[in-house]
Amino acid sequence: MSELNTTENVHYPKRTNYHNPVASADLVTWLHHKGDSIHLLTVGRSAYSSDERITLSFRYPNNFRLQIVYITRRDEGLYECQVATHPPKVKRIFLKVTAPEVRIVDESGREVTERYYKAGSALELTCLATQVGGGSENPTITWRHGDRTLSKGISSNVSASTDSAISTLTVGPLETRHSGNYTCAVGALAFATVAVHVLNGELPAAVHHGNAAPLGLISPTLVLLSACWLLACQR
Repeated sequence: MSELNTTENVHYPKRTNYHNPVASADLVTWLHHKGDSIHLLTVGRSAYSSDERITLSFRYPNNFRLQIVYITRRDEGLYECQVATHPPKVKRIFLKVTAPEVRIVDESGREVTERYYKAGSALELTCLATQVGGGSENPTITWRHGDRTLSKGISSNVSASTDSAISTLTVGPLETRHSGNYTCAVGALAFATVAVHVLNGELPAAVHHGNAAPLGLISPTLVLLSACWLLACQR
């Protein structure tokens, strides 16, 4: 038996080959250990799981590759490729799933989902993103006003050492046309949105700044757990 650990950002595919001798494809199974439960995913060349995101890709002569698309954090856990020889042969890999976390803060550093501004003033919103992935493959951080992508008034800083990014949007002087939803997105992986209201005259006394949690999602992606590279029959 052998074990490996791997950590996956949802936007990067992963390929890992394992080598095990086996006599018949029918003897190969993939299992997912989650807490105290064990889920049978594949048997031989066929997917056994009712989860349509999970498939098996067989590559001649004996490479059984488990594929999971639209991965989410619930896919995290211990995966086991088992070959029913005597004695049994087992390869295990622990999959850790990470995804960017995004939030928007105002000029005072408070997390917000709604902001009110007086016409003629300036808007300054900062997007804080963590777990964005390292190296040159960092996803692009973008700002949108409604459905329109913004290109002006944006300053960004990505830190590979801390796996984080900061992007600040500045707009001003504000007019009522600047009202609407402003969204900071990390590629297509995660986002946060703040509703901005630009009012003429004094702000109502009852206006309070929003302080709710950011919105986010894990986007479709592909994780490949390349399985049991089966070379020859040895009993």
